[in-house]
Amino acid sequence: MDDAQAFRDLYRAHYRTVCRYLVVRADADLVEDVAAETFLVAWRRRSQLPDHVVPWLLNTAAKCLANQRRSRQRAAALVERLAAATAAGATWIEEDLARDAQRRALAVALAGLGDRDRELLVLRHWDGLAPREVAAVLELTPVLVRTRIHRAERRLRQALTTALEDQDAPRPRAELAESVSLIESA
Repeated sequence: MDDAQAFRDLYRAHYRTVCRYLVVRADADLVEDVAAETFLVAWRRRSQLPDHVVPWLLNTAAKCLANQRRSRQRAAALVERLAAATAAGATWIEEDLARDAQRRALAVALAGLGDRDRELLVLRHWDGLAPREVAAVLELTPVLVRTRIHRAERRLRQALTTALEDQDAPRPRAELAESVSLIESA
């Protein structure tokens, strides 16, 4: 079949047959697209078409429909992967924003403490010194240092709570030790 007019005649004669075949097997929105794709394949292979063209057209329509389904499945899988990646990314972003807010609140809370409290907490939590080592640095007794650290931690918790509420940030889930670890990772 080399003649364009002969192909138009083939199209007019069998287009409805191909569509009827597809209506039973495909979603309504796919029928015309797959039928058009079927006749595109027929046009490209017009010199190879058999004498009994209807079975060939229906077989080609089935293959085109399978290609459409695979394409839609790949697209759906891609959308799911992107949605999962976006959700994971959004979670990561939210967590990062919450950590930044907590760091800012902790900096504000520390700045609001007195020098003595801040020095005790920095030596204990930032520098990682044990209370007896802090006592040696400050030339105080270990019992006095533990008491002062406990009170400074309580004041820091209160100041941190206030700072977080002031900036409307998520509250830390942990107590002071985890909040202070935010400073260590900054």
